[in-house]
Amino acid sequence: MVAEVLESLVALITEVDGAIVATSLPSVAIHRGALAQVFQNLISNSIKYRSAEAPRIDISAESGDGWSVFSVADNGLGIEREFSEQIFGMFQRAHGREYPGSGIGLAICRRLVERYGGRIWLEKSVPGSGATFCFSVPSGTSESGTGITR
Repeated sequence: MVAEVLESLVALITEVDGAIVATSLPSVAIHRGALAQVFQNLISNSIKYRSAEAPRIDISAESGDGWSVFSVADNGLGIEREFSEQIFGMFQRAHGREYPGSGIGLAICRRLVERYGGRIWLEKSVPGSGATFCFSVPSGTSESGTGITR
């Protein structure tokens, strides 16, 4: 599924000479489209808010106790810690209007992840050196068959 998201973003990734590395990712019990939307928003933001360097995005995950925690880390602009909660609000932005967008991408991510009982947060951010976003969702496949496969 992540490969499909990357394929949909290949023109943008190529344009900015981006590098995206994804480790082996687990199956999770949320709708494929919802998970794709979360990854698309996080990856797109990493590219949009890039530094002068070519973007590098690392995607990884850990599973345990019935949950998978995904991490999307970049080498972009980073976000001041004071905005770490505000950025998940509708129409909220940490960076000025010089960057295109409506400020709804992270709010959508939060709603999608919370719909499945998970949460999303800014794990680490160093202004000028990148940010790491994490989100947790139930592991495995659901009884209704909506589980995601690698």
